[in-house]
Amino acid sequence: MKNTTTISEERPAQLAKRVISTRRKIAYTLVLYLCLIAVLASLEAGTRLFLKPVSSLELFVNTPQQKLQVANEKQSTIFEGDPLLLWRLRPNLDHAVWDFTVLSTNAQHYRSDYPIGRKAPGAIRIVCLGDSVTFGYRVPVVWPDKPDDYNREWLPFPMLLEKQLRGANAGRTIEAITMAVPGYTSHQGLAWLRRDIDALQPDLLIVSFGWNDVSFSDAPDREAIRTDWYVVATRWLIDHSQAFAHATRWLRARSSSTQGPAPRPVPRVSDTEFVSNMRSITSLARGHGAKVLVMAAPYRDLQTNPPEARLMTHYRDSLRTAMQQDHVPFLVILELTEAAHPSNEGWFGELIHPNHMGHRLIASELLKSFPRYGLQEGLSIPQMTP
Repeated sequence: MKNTTTISEERPAQLAKRVISTRRKIAYTLVLYLCLIAVLASLEAGTRLFLKPVSSLELFVNTPQQKLQVANEKQSTIFEGDPLLLWRLRPNLDHAVWDFTVLSTNAQHYRSDYPIGRKAPGAIRIVCLGDSVTFGYRVPVVWPDKPDDYNREWLPFPMLLEKQLRGANAGRTIEAITMAVPGYTSHQGLAWLRRDIDALQPDLLIVSFGWNDVSFSDAPDREAIRTDWYVVATRWLIDHSQAFAHATRWLRARSSSTQGPAPRPVPRVSDTEFVSNMRSITSLARGHGAKVLVMAAPYRDLQTNPPEARLMTHYRDSLRTAMQQDHVPFLVILELTEAAHPSNEGWFGELIHPNHMGHRLIASELLKSFPRYGLQEGLSIPQMTP
């Protein structure tokens, strides 16, 4: 009995010691975390106070070819870093002039003069996914010393589609979203659509990629623009922490001195990857209840850059075969292909990009294709002259 009484008396004391011990461990852990947070906050504050800011765009865009397109001092004025896609349009640009193009953007980073939120009940939403062609490079064209001297009627084809459809369907809410950024490939387009399709809820997706996919780079996009979650998370830290950004730049500077021979340039997206990406884009859109139209990338002639022209033709033919197999509408505008050269020069600003007349032609051909492929969704489809 004596021993039993002693044990029963000791149990509450032992339990109290354990509770105190657990509380102390939690308190010590919290103190350690708070100290760590304080150190990191001090480091971040000191970095921002005493060091020149490092642009995440500078760190995300690594290949020389992409830097020339979007990240050098001249080109970077309308771009900023994006943890998933490496670069995107800056938000809230107001009639900015970039490379002879005047443009505005909304808070959601789209080239648009109105905010894009949740789709309103009964609205028709057309999403135009693509690169600088869909974006409307040099449409309208403007001279930097005369930023207000341009024709307001010269619009990229997504804006022309929206204007024409709204005019023919009074009282209907119709949006044509320019989901396009210069320099993007189908690799980036697929990643972007995967991220944002639930928010956009498109009724129709018009997708076009090509020239950036065939263009050569020191690394293919699957390596240069990795979309693994941990790589994206690291880029997010770089984008939000100047201390982390400075540390990353310092580490890269150290490792650059030990690099081997220069890599051999390859297409940013191979032909098989291009077809696979486009198939995944169309499948993703269809899986979300959207109709899809794939448009062949424009290209003016065979003579200016014969090797590139052969790649463009090969990629287009491969995509056409795949879309026919998948029963996806595939639109080729003959006047915007090398087969129509030299009579097609009036539709182009240069080798790759249609001018404002070329964009009118695209909008006109797209509107014609809506009834042909059953894409009109009960809308009145206007006739539009190129």
